[in-house]
Amino acid sequence: MRKLLGVVALFLLPLAADAQTVTRTLGPEPGITVQGRGSVKVPVKALAFSAMARGNVDEAGALAALRAAGVVDPSMGPLGTTFSAANAMSVLRGTIPAASEAKLEKIGLAAADYVKQHPGIVIENISFAPRFDDCPATEEAARTAAFAEARRRAQAIAALAGLAIEGVTAVSENGGCPASDGQPFAGPGQGLDLGTLTATIGVNESVTFAAGPANGARRQPL
Repeated sequence: MRKLLGVVALFLLPLAADAQTVTRTLGPEPGITVQGRGSVKVPVKALAFSAMARGNVDEAGALAALRAAGVVDPSMGPLGTTFSAANAMSVLRGTIPAASEAKLEKIGLAAADYVKQHPGIVIENISFAPRFDDCPATEEAARTAAFAEARRRAQAIAALAGLAIEGVTAVSENGGCPASDGQPFAGPGQGLDLGTLTATIGVNESVTFAAGPANGARRQPL
C-alpha cells in the first residue's frame, strides 16, 4: 500500500521546467491578396457582322444587298436549332474587311433600304465583333500589365505593414480574348469602340502574395 501511494504522489508532483511540454497552434502564413488590371487597345482591321431578320426574308435579295454594302461571304440561316414558319427569324452573317466608318454607315443604309422595299420584314440586333490577327499576343501584354499592377499594390501594402513580399501562393484570372475569333467580348472592361474602330483587351488578376517580416526581422507571435 505504501508503494502504491508513493507512485501516485510522484505523478502529482509538478514537472521540472525542462520537462514541460508546450503546444502551439500556428495560423496560416500571412498573405496579401490584391487585384490588378491590365488592358491594351488595338486597332480593328476586320469585323464580323451579324443581324437578325424577322419575317419571310428573300435570301437571294438579302445576300445581294449585303455584298453590295461591302460584306464578304454573307450567309443566312435560321436562329437556333428550330424554325417556325409562323414567326420566322433568320440570322444574317458576314465579314467586313478593312473596316471603316464609311463601310458601317453603308451597311446601315442598306439595311434601311431593304426594309423599305420589303414590307413586313424587320431587321434588328445588328452587331459587330472584332476579328484579330493575333489576339493571344495582345492578351499576354494585358496580363503582364495586370500582374505588374497587382505586385505594385501588394508591395505598397506590405511596406505599410512592415512586411516584405516573398512569393505568390494563388492566382485567378478573368477577361482576355473572346472565346473564338469574331465573337463578342464577355469580360469586364472589354469592348469594341465603333467610333474609333479599336478594341480593348482587358485582363483582371487576383493575386495572393506570401508575406514575411521585412529586413529579415524575426516574426513576433500574435
